[in-house]
Amino acid sequence: MREKGAAQALLEERLPRATVRRFAGPPVAVPETFVDQALRASVTDLLLRQPLRGGEEAFVYCLVEHKRTDAATVMPQLLRYLSAIYERLARTHRGGAIPPVVPIVVYNGIKRWRGPRRFSDVLDAAPELKRLTVDFGMVLLDLGAEPIARLSKNRTLRGGLLGLRVAAAPPAKQAAVVLKAVEALSEDPSTVALFLRYFQTVAPRAALKALKRAVREPAGKESVMQSISDYLEQRGYRRGERKGRKEGREEGREVTLRKMVLQVLFTRFKKVPHSIEAKLASADAATLEGWHQKALTCQSVAAVFAAE
Repeated sequence: MREKGAAQALLEERLPRATVRRFAGPPVAVPETFVDQALRASVTDLLLRQPLRGGEEAFVYCLVEHKRTDAATVMPQLLRYLSAIYERLARTHRGGAIPPVVPIVVYNGIKRWRGPRRFSDVLDAAPELKRLTVDFGMVLLDLGAEPIARLSKNRTLRGGLLGLRVAAAPPAKQAAVVLKAVEALSEDPSTVALFLRYFQTVAPRAALKALKRAVREPAGKESVMQSISDYLEQRGYRRGERKGRKEGREEGREVTLRKMVLQVLFTRFKKVPHSIEAKLASADAATLEGWHQKALTCQSVAAVFAAE
């Protein structure tokens, strides 16, 4: 979502057309410091500030959340996030109108979304009481229900959503979704690389067979097929399944360690710079283990990553 043009495409394609026509430039990611300390470790996948032309307050905030469940608990969680954001906006707009905050939920559960679409849907109350309570809706992007061709016109956003779509597909249909994803991205090798990086963290071995099929079938351009071929070669799947399993376990271990380090950092220091997240993304398991131990005792984020 932080890749150039991806967030703008999401808002242009999912918000009401009348609002999109009033966009006055691209959206801007709101700094993490905007959110109260109590929520920084959990909120938010992304908070965007979208300028508008004329009329009411000149911008709209869009809270983008990624969910894998359609449980009724999603709406109270959104309410918690929205409440914190509105409270902060009220402090910065004293005496004036508060700009709206629009929740956008990107859902990639295995089943179609059957959960609530408005907060009032989770209330056990008669209509006359619901009218007196808090209520809000959301923009829902159900990846399992959305045709691949309509996910997004933006290549980068489409690649990211397709990665989530593969993770959401039932095992019996996952191989077919992989092939469709590769075909849909055949014009953009760089986005294929993004798709593959995500794919390697979520895909079961059955889906990897579909990737090998994609190399053999003329579904996409040669450069894209070569990207997939190189990926499989790096994972060891074309030189022996045993090596592939070993590397897959190691990658899974690194993913877990990264999450553990981030969890400790957010719990102890409340804020983690984006540069640190990039550093974690490129570290191996041994380095991550060392950082995890230091994160438990060091007095600052900088001390955790200081050279010894």
